[in-house]
Amino acid sequence: MNHLVVLMYHGLVRDTQDLQNIAPEDRPYTLRLQQFEAQLDAIQRADIPVRDARQLQAGGSIQPGLVISFDDGHASNAELALPALRSRAMPACFFITTGFVGQRPGYCTWEQVRELAASGMCVGAHGHDHRFLAGLDPAQLDAELRQSRDLLRQHLGQAPRQMSFPGGRHDPRAVSAARAAGFEVLHGSRPGVLAASRAVPMGVIPRMAIRPEMDLPKFLAHARGDRSLLMRARLVEAGKAMARGMLGHDRYHRLYARLRA
Repeated sequence: MNHLVVLMYHGLVRDTQDLQNIAPEDRPYTLRLQQFEAQLDAIQRADIPVRDARQLQAGGSIQPGLVISFDDGHASNAELALPALRSRAMPACFFITTGFVGQRPGYCTWEQVRELAASGMCVGAHGHDHRFLAGLDPAQLDAELRQSRDLLRQHLGQAPRQMSFPGGRHDPRAVSAARAAGFEVLHGSRPGVLAASRAVPMGVIPRMAIRPEMDLPKFLAHARGDRSLLMRARLVEAGKAMARGMLGHDRYHRLYARLRA
């Protein structure tokens, strides 16, 4: 393995009852805790190194292996994912939607976000209100980025240096604005891997989405950045991108949510 794979998770649940409390459009990205733990154990058995996402920051280099990341800041990140990761001495990066913290049921409190950071985990931003940054006007874009940055700095004592784009949606203007707001490592959701090298690329980092229907062999193919799987994933993503281009980000998301309801 001569590349780095960044895995993208969202929420975890203990059982079917917990799953009913997850919004329908989020269920395709929600795993049961038992499945997540089995995946972590499979990573260990396969001897795939789990890297700290902070290697991607200034002065770092890309080492082969994988990075584990979570989007949104669901309460299960602290309640379920954190203990599973700590018991296996695995790092992860948690991207927090700051406007949801302590405000929406099922999402982290600030105390839980601080617990993630105090446990040695990377904590980054995921916007303030989870608005898709592509297409926002300059004032809205600036508010989403700066509010998320400033709240995390206020509660954690330091500004986040990484962020992931809500919904994976970004355009050149959103990328430039994120850089201007001080985010030096930007994560998307397009499938891909990073070649091992001494230099971290300036573009948006690709990630591999992990879904509940994956069995362990398919999960390990994602974790290893299997070439044939990557080609298929890129074709699927190209189709989604075409649909978003035709419908627009908001209409595409409303249609997606309606189909999942």
